[in-house]
Amino acid sequence: MTAVRASDAPYAFDNDEPTASDLLGALAATLDEFTVRRLREAGVREGARCLEVGAGAGTIAVWLAEQVGPTGRVIATDLKPQHVQAHPHLTVLRHDVVTEPLPEGPFDVIHARAVLQHLPQRREVLAKLAGALAPGGVLIVEEIEAGWSRAVLSTPDPRAFEIFAEYEKALTRVLVASGNDQTWNRLKHAAMLDLGLERVDTQGWQGSFEGGTGACLLAYAGSTELNDRLVEAGMKAEDLLAMRRLALDPRLVLRGILLLSTTGHRP
Repeated sequence: MTAVRASDAPYAFDNDEPTASDLLGALAATLDEFTVRRLREAGVREGARCLEVGAGAGTIAVWLAEQVGPTGRVIATDLKPQHVQAHPHLTVLRHDVVTEPLPEGPFDVIHARAVLQHLPQRREVLAKLAGALAPGGVLIVEEIEAGWSRAVLSTPDPRAFEIFAEYEKALTRVLVASGNDQTWNRLKHAAMLDLGLERVDTQGWQGSFEGGTGACLLAYAGSTELNDRLVEAGMKAEDLLAMRRLALDPRLVLRGILLLSTTGHRP
């Protein structure tokens, strides 16, 4: 996932914030297992040419670099790529996928997670990515729907249901104000078909996480970074504090955020 301030681009989060490393790490801990499964199914192999868009923490970019080996190449891009770790088979670029040409391709695999849903030009960017595929190449676009109001599976505090529901309302207001499209996750399948991609397939993942892990840490880090904006959007400051306490309590269990992973192949 990539995240930058809305004044620079339409993202609610910022990779320069002190919370960014925790937030991106929590996303990786929550979603990487399924993303790796989808990449394996897509046929990532030694020697492949890969593009990772909005690399965020860089965990998927590094995984790709390990798979393609010295005969392949992986390019990871982000507006603020400072969290991506170095790897001998990985090139990291500071790059704006909306305004700048893509790195020179073509690519066998292109992956973007939690990026296009934030971009008003998402359909144009999708077309740009599809056009950069080599014949037979695969585009994997993954987006998330948090669903915090339905996330609580077990809690030591019965108010958790109400608090997480209020968090979802406030967070949705912040995200939409920053340009996030709450419907895109379900529209991208048809958008890939419209571009002529073949064998388009969508699968979902959520999982469950105890306090102090995965999705719970995501709620903790995200609500910390956006605290003031969430209060402006209508959430009580004391409820945000209560939610963060719960997020670290191992007695809390949350259903993970929904990740819809859509793949499409260039003929």
